[in-house]
Amino acid sequence: MKTFEIEVVRTYTTTIEVALPDELTTSAVERITLGDTVPRTIRTFENDLYHEIWDTLGEAELEQMDTDMKSIEVKEL
Repeated sequence: MKTFEIEVVRTYTTTIEVALPDELTTSAVERITLGDTVPRTIRTFENDLYHEIWDTLGEAELEQMDTDMKSIEVKEL
């Protein structure tokens, strides 16, 4: 049996809405979403928010997987 590596390149934009605590700023939400490190004292709180954001984002991305394929490359390993 042969093994192949398949790389599919797609392009799409996903927009989601999430309800987060009032004290957060747009720059804080961007930092949390990117998973940038934060001081230890607020790490657990922001880690929970990170997972909440990415759970919502992941669901939204799965709903729109009928995007246009930009390219496909197959290699025999």
